[in-house]
Parts: sequence; C-alpha cells; structure tokens
Amino acid sequence: MEIRTMQEYVNYIGIYGGKSVCQMKGADQQYQKYSYDDLKRNAKLVSVYLERVKHLGKNGFAALYSENRPEWFMTYLGITYNGIWAVPLDARLTDREVKNLVLDCGVRVLFLSKACYDNLASEPDLMSHIQEFIVFDPTEQMLKDKKIVSFEKVLEEGRKYELKDHPVKPEDVTSLIYTSGTTGKPKGVMLTNANFASQVNSLQHAVPLNTETVLLSVLPLHHTFEFSVELTVMFKGGTITYAESLKPKQMLANVAETKANVMIGVPLLFEKIYEGIMRNIRALAFPVRMIVMFMYGLAGLFKSGKSLMRFIRKKANLDSVDFMISGAAPLSNKVATGFDTLGFSLLNGYGLTESSPVISVNRLEKKIRNETVGIPIRDVEVAIHIPDAEGHGEIIARGPNIMLGYYKNKKATDEVIDKEGWLHTGDIGMIDTFEGETYLHITGRSKNIIVTRGGKNVYPEEIEENLNNCPSILEALVIGVPESSDNKGENIYAFIVPDYEYFNLLASTQGFKNTEDNIKKHIDKEVREVNRLMKDYQKIQGFRIRRDEFDKTSTKKIKRYLFSGKDFLNT
Repeated sequence: MEIRTMQEYVNYIGIYGGKSVCQMKGADQQYQKYSYDDLKRNAKLVSVYLERVKHLGKNGFAALYSENRPEWFMTYLGITYNGIWAVPLDARLTDREVKNLVLDCGVRVLFLSKACYDNLASEPDLMSHIQEFIVFDPTEQMLKDKKIVSFEKVLEEGRKYELKDHPVKPEDVTSLIYTSGTTGKPKGVMLTNANFASQVNSLQHAVPLNTETVLLSVLPLHHTFEFSVELTVMFKGGTITYAESLKPKQMLANVAETKANVMIGVPLLFEKIYEGIMRNIRALAFPVRMIVMFMYGLAGLFKSGKSLMRFIRKKANLDSVDFMISGAAPLSNKVATGFDTLGFSLLNGYGLTESSPVISVNRLEKKIRNETVGIPIRDVEVAIHIPDAEGHGEIIARGPNIMLGYYKNKKATDEVIDKEGWLHTGDIGMIDTFEGETYLHITGRSKNIIVTRGGKNVYPEEIEENLNNCPSILEALVIGVPESSDNKGENIYAFIVPDYEYFNLLASTQGFKNTEDNIKKHIDKEVREVNRLMKDYQKIQGFRIRRDEFDKTSTKKIKRYLFSGKDFLNT
C-alpha cells in the first residue's frame, strides 16, 4: 500500500484500530497511551473544528508551537486533512523569532503548549495578531482569556459537526517549514502531500519498520527528519514513545520501560550516549576496568560487539534497541566506530528540509559504511555536479521528495532548483560503488570552503572531524582567517572547546595540574598531532580556547554564521 495525501494517510492508519500509536509518561509516572482510533478520530475533529468554527479552508494556515507530545500529531494531521497548510515551529524559538515567522505567513490560529504560550506572552504584536491560541494543557486561569481555547474544547466542539472530505491533490502544499539554518535568515520551505508521501513510500523499504516497532521520539517534531520517520512508523502500525525529558537518565529509562527498539537522533545525541558509556567504564574499579577494556578491544578487532558487549548495552538500558539512525549533521568516525564496537547497529543518513528530508541512508541488510551517508532511497536520484579530478563536487538530488519551493521567494527557489528539477544542496561530496551499491560521501558545505593563498580548497569539516576525535577536545570550529586586508587567501585557524570532564579525570587519576595554561599546552600537542595527518595546505596555523560550547540550531549544528575569520583576529 502506498499513499498520496495526508487525507489518505489518516484514513489508512485506521486499520490499526485500538493498537497503541503513542505513549508518554505523565506527572503521575504512568504512561498515557493513545490508540490509532484516538489519533484518527481526534485528527478529524481538529479538521472539522478549523473548517466549521474557525472558517479555515484549503490553503489557509494554522501553526504548531510545542514540545513533542501525543497531541502534536493529532493536530498536524487535523490541520492538513482537508488542505490547510500546517506551520510547525521550533519550540525553542524566542518570542521575537515566533513573531517574525507568524507575521511572515500571516497565520492567525496557533496550537501550542502552556510552556510555549508563556514564552510568547511578553510579545504584544504577536499576542494581538493571533486570533486564537489553542492550548494543549491550559490552567483554569488561562481559560479566562477569550483568545485561549483548550484542545479538549476543540475536540468537544468538533463533535457537533459532520466532517466532509474535500478534494486534496498530491501537489497541494501540506507544510510550510521554516529552516533554522546555519547561515542566518530562515526560509519557508513549501512541502507537499506528494513530498511526504514519497518519504513514507520509500523509507518503509529502506529500514525495517513494522507493527512491533517502538520508536523513541527525541528530536523535535517540527524537524522533517523526526517527522518523516514517525509518519512511516505509524504507517507501518508501530508505536511512538515520546521521551519525557532529554536528560540521559530519564530518556534511557523510557527506552527500558517501553522496550523501545528504534532510535533516531542527531550525532550529538549519540556522542553523549557513547561518552556516557565510556565514562562509566573508566569509572570501574581497576581490575574490572581492565577486563572490560580488553573485551572492548577484542570486540573492535574481531567485529564481535553484538555478543561480547551485550552486558554493557544492557547496563546502559539500550539492549532492546535493534537499530539507530543518525542524521541532520555529520557523524564522527569516533562515535560510529565506538557504536559498532559496542554492538549497536547505527545507520548514518543524509537529507535536507528541502528534500523532505531523507536522500540516503545506510542499510541493515547491506554493508554499513558509516564513513558515508549511505545508499540513496528509492525514487531519489543523486549526482555530483561538476566533479573535480578527485570526483568531489556539489551534491544534487532529484525526485518526488524535492520541495515545491521557498515561500514568497522565487529568486531563492531558482537558485537551488534548476530547470531539470535538480536540487542543488550546497553540500560537497562524492559517490563510490561498493559491492554493487552506490554510496554517497559528504565532504563539507560549499559555503564553508576555505580558499588558501595557493588556491587550494580546504573543507573545514574534515579538519574538525580529526580535532573532535581528540579525547581532550569537546568540539571545534575551523575557520579561514584572511592573511591580510590586501590578500584574499586564508589561513586555517580553529576555535576549540576543551572537554573539561576529561581534564578533571586526568587530574584525579594521573595528577594532571588542571590549570588553563596546562590545558592549552595539552591541546596544543593534540593539534600538532592532527597537523601531522593533514596535507601542508590543511594544517592549522593557530587556535583559541573557548570555554562555552558553540551556539547551535535545534538540530545541534553549530551556527557558523556567528563566527568569521575577521572576528577571530579581534578576539
């Protein structure tokens, strides 16, 4: 079975009836569960409320501004059922950022949580612009405001009317998604019914999902990576566990309590899990630690982590997980190798909001090559635009998953989608063939390329990968610094955030004197070691220590636009 529209999707998933579609632990420490019947019924009630009470029709707008919760998808599917555009907003946006996006598209109805409403209350222009706030979890005091309606009231009002299905076409827009971006001003990406239908129809063949699947939902639902995977899980009759918190202890407890067997996340999540496991191993008593590290070494050498390290996965509350998918940012080789050694099946993938988002992913039934971002999914073409002598060039993609365009921005649309329908991703990569399969490699972002005085192109992500593999470095950002005001050539420099937990461990176990000078000297040695791996034109000329982690987008990508070579000289 394949679907073409959100309307078809809602009606199809009703076949799963009373089976649990999602669950989330409440304040009483009990899991509140919803069935597929609940999801279908409530989505239709939202749809009829918007049409009959709010008089919103096809191509109207309704926004969603909330943390992950069961009501999120009920609302989204209700908004889009009869052709209204859903505008999912990042729950971490500030009141001013929300105001700018809301005014950009003119949306007047906003579904949100109490916490998100509280975040907006001090923005008068926004509060006056929105005609109705539909709050999932309002207090009695909030409901005294005539502009605020509870989600339960929406369902109650919806029951008074009969829902009529209106014609919805695959090419009709279903979502307006504002990219968080790492380069400044967000753009509104118009994604259609056909775009998301293609993701569901392709992803179900790329990864094994079925009625026994239990997915732990961690990434924000406004992000197309989480959204498309959850759409596919529900299409296959699986269950979603919404994490009650992003704190590792509670998140891993949710995995154990609900027997979650699939996880998706950004690389930072998997880095934290890996670091936590290795930190716990290092904290073991000396003889036990030596035995465990010996077994870890054997697991890496003989690729036998599935059996040898099962006790570690069980101790971490992750033994129920069959596989994990990493996307939205580059996955480090250290983490990929570490997860493989621990016996986890981690699949590296790739996509963009503009491609709905998945373009490629590694496969369980094929050779997992996490140094790549996997094999293109079904119906998606991938090519390298104007490759250089080594095969590196801009990655372009074409298929039913490619966006309609940017909202009210034809110029920007024409800059990324050419006349033949190819999406120019702005990412640099190459393609190779292994055991008859095409694998895609990511080298870096075209906008991030550093051009040296000698005309060499340097991809900062390659250098950052090596720096981030150093145990004493938490994260690094490599930038090009102009040689002079007269010379456009750039030298390679880095901002480096030390891993202070690592230095604290050195201090307690090896007598390291934990001072800023000693930390800098230690990192200088690490940088010199990294330079030994680099070609001459890639070598780091200098670095600055930064105590605070870098500001990041909601998908944990560093906001590179906040840093420049000129600024580096002045810090």
